[in-house]
Amino acid sequence: MKNLILIIICLLTYSCSNKKPVQNEEIIEAEPSSKRVFFKWPKDGATVASPVFIDMGVEGMLIEPAGVVKEGYGHHHILINQRFWPEGEVIPTSDSTLHYGKGQTDASIELDPGKYIISLQFADGVHVSFGEEMSDSIEIIVE
Repeated sequence: MKNLILIIICLLTYSCSNKKPVQNEEIIEAEPSSKRVFFKWPKDGATVASPVFIDMGVEGMLIEPAGVVKEGYGHHHILINQRFWPEGEVIPTSDSTLHYGKGQTDASIELDPGKYIISLQFADGVHVSFGEEMSDSIEIIVE
């Protein structure tokens, strides 16, 4: 008799449940993570003093010092009065192309007073640019 009562309770509990069996469930794939670089500081249009503090961000890639090319890794460059460096081309060292090949994520740069376009450009371990897709530009005024 106890077994019969237990079976009836189980059947009632199951039949009153709101859960329905899942059929033909559509599998939705997550979007691949987007890759981008961005300025944490300064913001576009900011008026700043020299030396200009720059805080660099990256998503979808990892930062590693220059030297070895590894998929998904790279490091920052700052371009002064340039929007981006062409994809596949090595970024040379100059007064307007600054390298942060030790894996730095911030920098202070000396700039004379005036209006500037500054750009972040991400590149691989031997400074080969990832191009426009991995760049970000802002305009700032240096007092």
